[in-house]
Amino acid sequence: MAAGVGDISVVIPYYNRERYIDETIRSVLAQTLKPLEIIIVNDCSRESSRRYLDRYDDVCKIVDLTTNVGLGAARNEGIRHARGQFIAFLDDDDLWLPEKLEVQRRYLEEHPECDAVHTAAWAFFADKPDQKWSRDWAEPITLSQALTTGYCVLIPTILIRTEVIKDLGGFDPNFRENEDRDFVIRYCASGLRLDAIPEPLARIRREGHSSLTSRHWRMFRTDAELCWKHKKLYYRVYGIRGIVNLLLERLQIASSKTRYVDGAVRLLMRYVKVDWRIRPNYQAPATATGQIQKR
Repeated sequence: MAAGVGDISVVIPYYNRERYIDETIRSVLAQTLKPLEIIIVNDCSRESSRRYLDRYDDVCKIVDLTTNVGLGAARNEGIRHARGQFIAFLDDDDLWLPEKLEVQRRYLEEHPECDAVHTAAWAFFADKPDQKWSRDWAEPITLSQALTTGYCVLIPTILIRTEVIKDLGGFDPNFRENEDRDFVIRYCASGLRLDAIPEPLARIRREGHSSLTSRHWRMFRTDAELCWKHKKLYYRVYGIRGIVNLLLERLQIASSKTRYVDGAVRLLMRYVKVDWRIRPNYQAPATATGQIQKR
């Protein structure tokens, strides 16, 4: 698809990030394929942060929420306002490389059987060199892979067909964390195809704010909630061992900074091994062809 004005709605949830939002929006405006619209969803920021967005009234549609709802629900509000045939998400402190939308839009044009595509990314930090987060596994990502911890799809790298994400119900607003993993699990369980482009086309900021992974026990709780929601899928693919695997892996991370508990968990892991072995009778979801399976 040639450079020009496209058919993509860009959704940016925003919460008190005036420090970074200029750079974020500039990375969207610098795209070689211009989006149809940029929707900023203000998730009930403080007044000074909200007023900072006024400078973008002429290039962005700003949607104000009266209560703070979290990342997933804020994205859902952006989805409701989107007019494009495709939607791309960007967090309010992350960046895109200039060709991101063009490369992905061309990919979906050439692969009509695919409903969404994500990419590798660069993670950048304040105190150490950039890290490449590769996405070079065999495509498309399967449900059995999505249920494990080894296949992470970064929402700011996704381009998805608008009809598909609306039919899936967007993101689960009950998850303020893990809404990304929950979405990918539901997507794959519906038989939809999610391909990966190995080229890094986004820059994910890991500086200036605390990351979720540093709050170990909170992450373990949300992982347990995610596992409970999808327990039937875990059992169908891996049996009861799938649930045990996820909780053990996350418990090991959560306990790593907790005195005494860490030793107990390491002892437990000597006897109970993580083994993501698919059940012999498991059948993968039937693959939809270029659209969500109607139920």
